[in-house]
Amino acid sequence: MKGTAIVAGGGLAGISAACDLADAGWKVTLLERKKRLGGMVASFPDPESGGEIDNGEHIAIEACTELLGLFGRLGCLDRLKRQPRLRIPFVGPDGRVAELTESSWSFLTFPFLSLGDRWRVARALRRIGKMRDAEIAPLDNFTSADWLDDLGQSPASISRFWDFFLAPALNEPAARSSAALAARVLRDAMGLGPQFSRFCLFRAPLGTVFPAAAEAYLTSKGGTIRSLATVTKVRPETGRVVLELTDGGTVEAEACVLALPHENLAEVFPESAPPLEHSPILNAHLWYDKAVTSLEFFAMIDSRVQWVFNRSVISGLPGPGQHLSCSISAARDWAHRPGEEIASDCDAELKRRFRSEARLVRFVISREHRATFSARPGTAPMRPGPRTRHAGLVLAGAWTDTGYPATMEGAVRSGRAAARELVKAGGGT
Repeated sequence: MKGTAIVAGGGLAGISAACDLADAGWKVTLLERKKRLGGMVASFPDPESGGEIDNGEHIAIEACTELLGLFGRLGCLDRLKRQPRLRIPFVGPDGRVAELTESSWSFLTFPFLSLGDRWRVARALRRIGKMRDAEIAPLDNFTSADWLDDLGQSPASISRFWDFFLAPALNEPAARSSAALAARVLRDAMGLGPQFSRFCLFRAPLGTVFPAAAEAYLTSKGGTIRSLATVTKVRPETGRVVLELTDGGTVEAEACVLALPHENLAEVFPESAPPLEHSPILNAHLWYDKAVTSLEFFAMIDSRVQWVFNRSVISGLPGPGQHLSCSISAARDWAHRPGEEIASDCDAELKRRFRSEARLVRFVISREHRATFSARPGTAPMRPGPRTRHAGLVLAGAWTDTGYPATMEGAVRSGRAAARELVKAGGGT
């Protein structure tokens, strides 16, 4: 046995840290304030159907190697529906559908950009794919829009192409997001080859995909999971770290990973909490009496509703009705609107584009006001690495200095980085 460790926070960052420590021979206790693991990648009960609804559409791409590696270790890769070939449908205001595929021809004939814009986007993609880390880091002082403008991109190409990928990944539009984060995401997603851009969609509600698998994996390694355990204070002491809990008890270990949201870290260990802002995400779940579209998912050109996911097709749900999930990133302008207005706007947009007579039967609006940190220019210096000034105490979370925005991939990478620090210091295998 290499030592004892507490991991506070059962999201992807905490799970990945706990798994790596357990694999290295540590005795791990994982604390989670909710009933089950998963953090922000979660689903909630739907009394109407008796099933669960995702709190938001979480997708991965094949470039998310650390996330997919974790799921492989946990034995839940079969819960992902992975594209055999890249295929991204775009739906125009008039209902016209055009797909981007792995063929360059699909882009050169993409009808929603002018011919000149298509060539300029293609040139920019080639350039971005060759960028080095040393070129990317200084871009944190600029917005993605300014950077793309320097690359010769028009406002039309930003709104009709770039923002469809940047807004969901960074949870900020190009006009508000860090160019460094944009460049890294684009380079890793598109610069490695089209096969790395293939979508990986969750077949089942998020809460059923990996939390139970993670618990089983850690238990098999001798670990302990404590749910409904909320940390109120962190006390680094000589040779140990003590955590105080809301029930009045304490837990202690030789080492600790604080894998908490940065706003929660500010309450329990403020010296390491960065002054990051938040950006919201909104999801509108719509149920229809019959099918609106056969598309599995699609992006909507010139619409505030950016992406729509056909949960009936993705999850193989029986008809005749259909469940569509509309995802709106950086949703400051929608986050406080009445649910009826949001559902009505999404419904009208879908029916107009698909000329559908389907009737909206019901809806559920999911709002995550603190979905991610705001990936604005100048955030890089605020994001700490895993180390703290206390021996045996490290940080993890998508908000730490991963080089990525607040994504599932970034969360997993942060957890692994935190575990490496402890293993290196403690002599783990």
